Amino acid sequence: MLRRLLGTVCGAALLGCALAANASAATSGQFRFEGWAGPAVQVHYARAETPGEGQRVLVVLHGLRRNARDYRDDWLEMADRYNLLVLAPRFSEHDFPRSAGYNLGNIFDRHGRVRARDIWSFSAIEPLFDAAQQRFGLQQPGYFLFGHSAGAQFVQRYLLFTPDLRVLSAVAANAGWYTFPDPRSDWPYGVRGVRFSKQALTTALEQRLVVLLGCEDDDPVAPNLRTTKEARAQGAHRLARGRRFIAFGAALARAQGWPFAWRVATVAGVGHNHAGMARRAGAALFGEEALRDECPSA
Repeated sequence: MLRRLLGTVCGAALLGCALAANASAATSGQFRFEGWAGPAVQVHYARAETPGEGQRVLVVLHGLRRNARDYRDDWLEMADRYNLLVLAPRFSEHDFPRSAGYNLGNIFDRHGRVRARDIWSFSAIEPLFDAAQQRFGLQQPGYFLFGHSAGAQFVQRYLLFTPDLRVLSAVAANAGWYTFPDPRSDWPYGVRGVRFSKQALTTALEQRLVVLLGCEDDDPVAPNLRTTKEARAQGAHRLARGRRFIAFGAALARAQGWPFAWRVATVAGVGHNHAGMARRAGAALFGEEALRDECPSA
């Protein structure tokens, strides 16, 4: 009980810091992105007030509520601190319905048939990066990713199923459940039943991915937490499922002798809160703090 009370206080403090970020001098706005085969996507952006040389591009993926603007706002102060162009695309419920349309990639239609790859929700990100570079006059070789909750699911599957990415580093924070790189388990909990090559798997394991978990995101009956048999097999709650996902990837890479670049870190005093997780994600992505396990021992 004491641990949860302290967690609530710390979480509130972090949220307060995040709200203070809205006072940042970063430029913000929105634009309509149409430069891909799928539906037009509204993009909320923020940019450092005085863009320095080598400005970084960060793509932020929203959660279940499709509140891309709120997610953008979490990064306003950090846009100045880290010299960022933040892009938060909104994948609307109308055009990308339910989990299947958004965080499962829009890979299958309602009849179970594989859609054309160029209209997967995953396929919007690379052309959005190109369009934003042209719009804002940048010439970066790659971009960073942050996703929370459903957005974290998007990030981890995006790395698994999209070839030739220019992702420099990614953070998946507080995903509710995962697609494991397991050819013995059916989609969407594993990769059996989808076209998935050994090369795609080894490339994904080499990506610089941080699975970032809130120590207080450990409620087995949390709202919107998937409770299917397959999801429960991944762990009782989001914290446990994230640890298991990393452990599975590490064991697979070790058994095959493959490089493995995924890491896990935890954040004390924060539960399922995108603002609290974003601040630590900035440090993780841009090297301000070393990754560590902050969860108190059981």
